[in-house]
Amino acid sequence: MHPEDPPPLIVNGILGRADAPPFSGRPTERILVPAAEAGRRRMRMRSERGSDIALDLPKQSWLFNGAVLHDDGRRILVVVRPPEPVMVIPLANMTPTAVFRIGHALGNRHSPSELHDDEIVVPVTDTPELTSRPVLALGLANLALRFEHRPFAADAPPNCGGAAHEHPLRNHEHHGPGHPD
Repeated sequence: MHPEDPPPLIVNGILGRADAPPFSGRPTERILVPAAEAGRRRMRMRSERGSDIALDLPKQSWLFNGAVLHDDGRRILVVVRPPEPVMVIPLANMTPTAVFRIGHALGNRHSPSELHDDEIVVPVTDTPELTSRPVLALGLANLALRFEHRPFAADAPPNCGGAAHEHPLRNHEHHGPGHPD
């Protein structure tokens, strides 16, 4: 920050949803927040118009798509989830056993995922090949994967995020002795 720069706008809470009264229809300034950052309690951000924002929430929250972070009476600052690379697993032609096995494979790797209608959506955090490997290794009939860009975890935290839970130390076959599952 240079001496002539204004101090950052400090945001201490989520005021509501942009599509709800009294915010709907108001001029907005967008803040792009990817899913991987949406669970942070503190961070510096810049809006698309260059506003400097210091997020300092009192407790863990989810910066959902459409979250209003500030209202100055003229415009509102709104969280927007940008499209991100994801793997989409259509489930319509899968047996219940196959769906269970896919869920187990993703959960075993602590892969964040979402269930949307008849699809499982998983973010591509490294490469499409590495993201798809645990599901392809199952050798399931009728398995079809596709990769696309779409907002991930726009409304709520994803299921099975790796840091979302803890296990006691014990032997566990896929990790080995003494590893916290």
